Amino acid sequence: MPHHDPTPVPAPPPGDPVPAPPPGDRDHLGDVLLPALAEEVTRTVRTLHALKAQDARARDDAERAVHAVLLTVDHHGAQRVGALAERLGTDPSTVSRQTAELVRRGLLERHRDPDDGRACRVAVTGTGREVVAATLQRRRERLARAVVGWDEHDVGTLVSLLARFADGLERGRDDDGAAATTAAPTRPQQETA
Repeated sequence: MPHHDPTPVPAPPPGDPVPAPPPGDRDHLGDVLLPALAEEVTRTVRTLHALKAQDARARDDAERAVHAVLLTVDHHGAQRVGALAERLGTDPSTVSRQTAELVRRGLLERHRDPDDGRACRVAVTGTGREVVAATLQRRRERLARAVVGWDEHDVGTLVSLLARFADGLERGRDDDGAAATTAAPTRPQQETA
């Protein structure tokens, strides 16, 4: 039986290609690929935060958060604020304030929910669609600069792999949330007089 050194193999420097595993090395995923993935995800997130900070100089954080709500409603269609908050992974009271601000600006409008006349759904207005179009155009221009010199196949592969990765992260978030709910200690109820 071959001896396996338990010392983790260091991940390659950021941006360097990850070496192919030696034949028969079953620990390549845990020793090399996962650390390299963690490094690249961290580097990507840091870069995205820096880009957001750059955008924040043009708009404040509240403005960015409001735009996230607007883009989500545009992408997924009219919906109740509670469903929107769940989709964004944000507190419903926060999303309620943000949607109220977007309604005040004329970028969203409220409609009665056809399934429940007591509730409302928010939908993007024509002006809101113009703001979304401009935001998406800026995003496409930034992405085009990031992949300049790439061929279509590489961009398509990146899109597919990022989609799979995001799906896995979302499943993990759902699994972690369920685990946290079931693992949360219960407090004994205090007796009242």
